[in-house]
Amino acid sequence: MRKHNTVVICSDEHHFNFLGYRGHKHVQTPNLDVLAAQGTRFTHCYCNSPVCTPSRMSFITGKYAHQIDSWFIHVPLDESEATWPSRLSGSGIESTMLGKMDFCGPYQSGGFDRYKIIDRRSAFSPYPCAAPHPSRLKDYTRADKLEHIKNAGIRRPLVTNGSDAYHDAIGFYDHDRIITQWAKEYLREKQDAGEPWILYLGYVMPHWPFTCPEKYFNMYYPNNLEMPFDCVMPENPNLHPAIREFQRSCNFTGVTEDDIRRTIAAYCGMITCMDDMLGEVFATMKELGMYDDTTIIYTSDHGENCGEHGLFYKQCAYDSSVAVPLIVKGPDIAAGHTVDTPVSLVDLYPTLLEMYGLDVEEDRPGKSWIPFLKGGNTYEREYVFAEYHGNFFRDSWYMLVKDGYKYIYYVNGCPSLFDLHSDPRELCDLAKDPAYKERLEGFEKLLRSLADPEEVDWRSKKDLGLISSDGVDYTQTMTVAQLDRAVKDGTIPFPNEWKPYAEYFEEH
Repeated sequence: MRKHNTVVICSDEHHFNFLGYRGHKHVQTPNLDVLAAQGTRFTHCYCNSPVCTPSRMSFITGKYAHQIDSWFIHVPLDESEATWPSRLSGSGIESTMLGKMDFCGPYQSGGFDRYKIIDRRSAFSPYPCAAPHPSRLKDYTRADKLEHIKNAGIRRPLVTNGSDAYHDAIGFYDHDRIITQWAKEYLREKQDAGEPWILYLGYVMPHWPFTCPEKYFNMYYPNNLEMPFDCVMPENPNLHPAIREFQRSCNFTGVTEDDIRRTIAAYCGMITCMDDMLGEVFATMKELGMYDDTTIIYTSDHGENCGEHGLFYKQCAYDSSVAVPLIVKGPDIAAGHTVDTPVSLVDLYPTLLEMYGLDVEEDRPGKSWIPFLKGGNTYEREYVFAEYHGNFFRDSWYMLVKDGYKYIYYVNGCPSLFDLHSDPRELCDLAKDPAYKERLEGFEKLLRSLADPEEVDWRSKKDLGLISSDGVDYTQTMTVAQLDRAVKDGTIPFPNEWKPYAEYFEEH
């Protein structure tokens, strides 16, 4: 493919199916719909770890989270890791980042030649953690998760500098409004550039808190939306034990039908609001004569459960959490082409490098999308892989999608198996059916060829302070209340700056 300009757009927490071109009955995304019609769209793209930092660190390095020890948010990326912007910059392609990529700590460039961000996420200090990280302990609960649902609705009509993003009444509208303005300014700067460039735009909508400007909320509330399926709260008996524990940790007690309607309406409103902002960027590109000759990639770092299975947020292996939208449009890319083969965001790295004629290192597990973008349907790999080592789950889980089935391996738990063709909503777990014994064994063999699930789980816990000096796994033996008592009585040594997680969250 010939060298040209590229814009990579990553939103945050965009459910793969909440798009007009996917046939959603209500969500309005006219600009993304046009992009999908003009390019190649993927119906089954998966992130590699459904939480912000690990997902983004995976797709920017082209490695799985366990290859770079990116376990959770606040975990910094090793500066020695190659990234696609560093590789492209090294070949003379200027790279720029505007907005969220979610690097943690002082290392913020990630290999980009230029970058502008509004809010920097801190890294754990010290890291690896000297004390247990509470959100993987028994009986952990996040009270604010229920508050997000109860407070969902219209954003207060404030204008900020974008850095007040975590206030439930404000959300990320101002952040994304500013990123949009930066993007338009950048494009005008590049109007007469003689050399190719690559621009990354990091949007944060439709990430919680579930608030949006009144105009967008009123487009959907109260009846212009679909209520989620299998939305049983607070205790859904249909869920795997590990997922039931996740649901319990979110404390969804007392959620009403109207709470859910307001939450879904605000979520849809954020999507349409973001789509309008992308329309501004695309309009600027057209005005400057760049649109037709620029490759545009749209995706998201993970999904949002949106009440499905009685869950909100992400973190689990249901498609609502781990599947993401993916559109690629450009001058050498098949228009109106739909790819149903499952692909992975870890593939972004080799795809971009191949676009610019660069070799991909052998330790990168991704496979290029170029054959699909040329109109084909071949893929060099038969499976996609995801993993999770973060909050709400005491033990790590791993996911494989292959041959129309989804397999989830839970460390210290029983597996799950879903037939995605006959059961796309993942309501019927086949793992206990004797007829699928050989398929389960085959999936576990494949998983163990990629990683040792117990060893990786142990490493993730060790780095998060969850393994004692004498080898005790605190996730199996300690509750949050016991941890707080240990802080007070000095049973476990803690760094001076350590605070209980609830206090830390209030400050951040």
